Parts: sequence; structure tokens; C-alpha cells
Amino acid sequence: MGKLANAPPGGSKRGAGMAVFEPPPDEVLRAVLDGRPVRIVLATTSFAAREAARRHAAAPAAALALARAATAGLLLATLTKDDERVTLQVLGDGPLGGVTVDATAAGRVRAYVKNPEAPLLPAAGARASLARAIGHTGVVSVIRDLGLGQPFSGSTAIRSGEIDEDVERYLEESEQVVSALAADALFAPDGTIALAAGLLVQALPGSDGADAVAEARALVSDGALARVLGAGIDDGQLHDAEGLLAAVLGDRLGRIELLDRRPVLFQCACSRARAGASLASLGESELAAMILDEGKAEVTCNFCRERYEFDEAELERIRRETAKQVGPPS
Repeated sequence: MGKLANAPPGGSKRGAGMAVFEPPPDEVLRAVLDGRPVRIVLATTSFAAREAARRHAAAPAAALALARAATAGLLLATLTKDDERVTLQVLGDGPLGGVTVDATAAGRVRAYVKNPEAPLLPAAGARASLARAIGHTGVVSVIRDLGLGQPFSGSTAIRSGEIDEDVERYLEESEQVVSALAADALFAPDGTIALAAGLLVQALPGSDGADAVAEARALVSDGALARVLGAGIDDGQLHDAEGLLAAVLGDRLGRIELLDRRPVLFQCACSRARAGASLASLGESELAAMILDEGKAEVTCNFCRERYEFDEAELERIRRETAKQVGPPS
């Protein structure tokens, strides 16, 4: 996909005196091409990506994987106006072990990587590569819940190990929608994510929009998204989502008609009640053993790393409630 000008921490960086610019708020934009059967989605995810990396104390490769995967997940969760939820997993044989994203059409996203402390740096070059960190063998899986009671799921094999490339391939092979998808992120000199964004261009099903998608793919493959992000850091002219879309595509595909926009936020759906329910799922006997052996328990959310502690009295209450639901032995 796009060429990335700056290298990850540990490689060459932009000048140490480079000013740090605060990006505009994260957003998802949905649009169409006027008179052409093509939909466009652009997401800016700098703050959400930073928050995901912070919560997981992510090393550089993991931070980049979280940024690109969270962005791709948000791009996927755009088929309906409000109710869609997408779970994206990229599970490879590399040291990161895989990355999981939960994203909604309302712009809420959370993500985790199995091994956030993996020391491997993204491979330096024109574009920071995640192929060694993700691996070349594994699976990309997507579960779409449109709120209709019957989720759709599909999967394809990892080929390149680059998250956006493999998600694009999933869309074309599993969902059979002609698509161009790019997700990029830039590191700041201090090793944090400076900017993150992504672009999805799709032909509407059964339409003749493939030519426009091919044009978009050529643009992002030539580095259009990454160049605009990098130029924004260099000259301090950081675009909001609408400005970024205009800067990347311009009028190359035709006039873009904006449909809607919504804010993006890193947000987790975990709660103390859900943590208690996970303990209840262990069953009465295991809870009883836990009370005898430890007298307490701690549940940590995979997505946000929030910790929920339960003392002996709380565990006993959960055990009793579990026993009531099971009922007496027959």
C-alpha cells in the first residue's frame, strides 16, 4: 500500500527538533462518488491508536499493528448507519501473535494485540513493514453483526503480513466486493503514534465501479495517503478528515459527495458486571476452589486492560448465584 516516509523508533527519525502537532479530532466520513457507483470511507484514528498503544504499553511493532488494525476495523464497520459491529482478527505466526479489533458503525473502537511487548521493530524502509511481526501464515477473519440477529462471518489466509493489504484481499475474496483499502500510521520522535488514518474505496455490489476502485488502488499503492500524512507533519498543515480525503483523492475519481461524519473514540464495553459474569462461567466447583485457595480474584479485560478485583465475599455471592441457576443435582 502507501509508502511511509518516516521510520519506526529504532531506525532513522525525522529531525529531533521537529515540532509536535496535535492532530484534529478523530472522525469517520462516509461518501459516494457523484454519478459513479462507488462508496468511500475515510477514518482518522490518531487519538484512538495512541490510546490503544498506551493501554497495552505497546512496543513499536505492536503500536503500529494496533493503529493499522483499529483503522481497518473502523473502515469495515460502515455498511449500516448505526447498528453494525465488526470484529476483525489478523492471527499470524509472527511474534505479535495476532491483533483483534472490535469496531462499531457509531465510531467506537477497541483493540488488543496478543504480545504487545514483542521486541521486534517494524522493518524500516519506504514504508514501515509489519510482515515479520504479523507473520506470513495465518488467517484474517471478520464477523459482521448488523443487528439483525444473524452475524455474517468470513475468513481468508494471510498472504503479505501487511494488515491493510490482507484486509483488502479479504474483502475481495470473501465478501467479493471490489475494494481498495489503505491504513497508515506515522511515529513521532518520542516513539508514540503521531498520526493514523485509513481509506476504503469500494464498488457497489453488482455495479461497474471497478475502474474507479482501480484508480484509487493505484493512488494509495503509490503512497498518496502516507505522503499527505507525512507532509502534514513536516509543514504543520494537519488536515481534518474531510481535508485529508480531498488531499488524497482530489478530483481524480470525480466529485465526492459527503454523506455523513461521526466522531471516533477508543471505548471499551467491559464492566464489573461482565467481569463477574465471566467468573460465573467458570462454574460453582471452580469458584469454590478459588475461594478456598486464593480468597480473591482479578479479571483483566483483553481490550482495555482494565482490572476488576473481587474479594472473598463477592466470589461467594457469585458462587451461590451460579449454584441457584444450575439447580440441585438430579
